Amino acid sequence: MFNHARTLLLNISGANNPGSTYLGEELVPENYAAITLPSYVENVRRQLFGAAPDRAMLNYRIRQLLTLIANTDLQEYVTELDSRVTYTLGEDNTFAQHGAWEPVLSQYGGTLDDVVTITGTPERPDFTGKMFYQFNIDILSPTVVQIARQTPPTKSENLSLSLTSGLSDSYPLYYTGHAVRLNTINTGAAWTVSGYLRPQLSMAAIVTQLESVGDDNLTELFGTADSEPWNTFRNAWYNHPELPYRLSGLVLAMIYRTNIAGSLA
Repeated sequence: MFNHARTLLLNISGANNPGSTYLGEELVPENYAAITLPSYVENVRRQLFGAAPDRAMLNYRIRQLLTLIANTDLQEYVTELDSRVTYTLGEDNTFAQHGAWEPVLSQYGGTLDDVVTITGTPERPDFTGKMFYQFNIDILSPTVVQIARQTPPTKSENLSLSLTSGLSDSYPLYYTGHAVRLNTINTGAAWTVSGYLRPQLSMAAIVTQLESVGDDNLTELFGTADSEPWNTFRNAWYNHPELPYRLSGLVLAMIYRTNIAGSLA
C-alpha cells in the first residue's frame, strides 16, 4: 500500500479520515484497518507519542521520525515496504508557522462588546499525547460561567462569575496551560477556544525515555534471531554512535513488527 510505513505508524483506519485540512494530515489508504498491536509495541509507542495520543500528535511526531529516517541510509527499509511515498518530510509551513500554535477564539453568543482575553503559557503535550483542544465558554447567568472542555479528557465546570475593575477572575482551560478572563457578565455570551499544543521534547530526550522502556520490551521488539532486517535494526539501536541511526533503528523495528501483526490478523 502507498505510504506503507507511515500508515503503520499512524495505525488508524483509513475510513476515519478527518480531511486534508487537519494538522499534518497525509494520505492513508481507505481500506487500511487499524491493527491490534502486541503489548511491547504499545509500550514503545507510548514513549514516542504519549500515553493516549490524538491524531495531531501522531501526525506531528511521525513527521519528525520519518524525516529522521530519511536522512540516514536506513531509508531503504521504508521504501522496501512500498516505494510509493506521498507524504511530506521536514518542517513545512504547517508546523513551522508560529500561528499554527496560537489559540483560535470565535464567538457564538452575546455582542461584540463581550470580550474574552486568553492568557497563560501553553503546556507541552509530549506525555499525554493530547495536542488538540477545544473549549466552550458560556455565561449561564450574571454570576455563573461554564468552562467545558470538548476534547478528551473532557471536563466541565460551572464557576462563579463577577467583575473587578472590569475583568473577571482567570479561568483555566484545563490541561493546556492557557486561561481566560472575561469583561462581561452578559447572560448568553459564549465563545469557542480551540488550538494545538506544540510538542517540546527533543529527539535526544525521546531516546532517553526509550532507554527506560525495559529490556523485556526491547528484546521482544528487536527479537533475538540472527536474521535481517532485525540484525540491522538491533545493531543501529544498541551500537550506532549517532542518535539519528539509533532512533531510526528502533522506529523501523516498530514499523516492521506492526506490519507482521497486520499480516497475522
